[in-house]
Amino acid sequence: MVVALWAAATDRFYIEDFTISPGESRTVSILLDNETAYTAFQSDVYLPEGLTATNFALTNRKSNNHSFTATVLPDGGIRLLSYSLNLKTYSGNSGALVTFDVTATEEFVGPEVVALRTTLFTTEAGAEIPFANETCTVTSASTVQPGDVNGDNEVGISDVSALIDYLLGLGDDWFNTEAADVNGDTIVSIADVSALIDILLGID
Repeated sequence: MVVALWAAATDRFYIEDFTISPGESRTVSILLDNETAYTAFQSDVYLPEGLTATNFALTNRKSNNHSFTATVLPDGGIRLLSYSLNLKTYSGNSGALVTFDVTATEEFVGPEVVALRTTLFTTEAGAEIPFANETCTVTSASTVQPGDVNGDNEVGISDVSALIDYLLGLGDDWFNTEAADVNGDTIVSIADVSALIDILLGID
């Protein structure tokens, strides 16, 4: 088998940056942008603490002759392996080739990095093409409701009292400063009291 020492200049196997909320599950795609036609590949996926991956599958870019496996490695990575005994190529030149489900723990806080390493594709002629390692950034979407400063899952007059207490230095440990930034200017101030009252009065 011929081993190539370069990757096709414009070919990439990668994951786009994405956002996930604590406790959420979502489907993520691994995309292949390729000028060269490929019949097989392997790649190792590494996820940070707080994220797990399941349900790896090839998309409809595969042929009926493509086999696919996803196996956990001793170092915690997940090796993806796909091939065609009849040397059928993956269809198209862009878009998702693999999808999988990502689940975040309730404690997950981003940003974190998901990495694709030791990616290798094979051409119809048997050449092995190594791809560059890729990373994507995973950010944690906020599940905080603006104005719910006392954490009771409701926005009410008690939140106004809690916010005023906080500004007077009387706040307690349960006070949620992220929810208290009602106007989104990254500063908790009297302006947030006004914004919270507007919410309660139904004023945009």
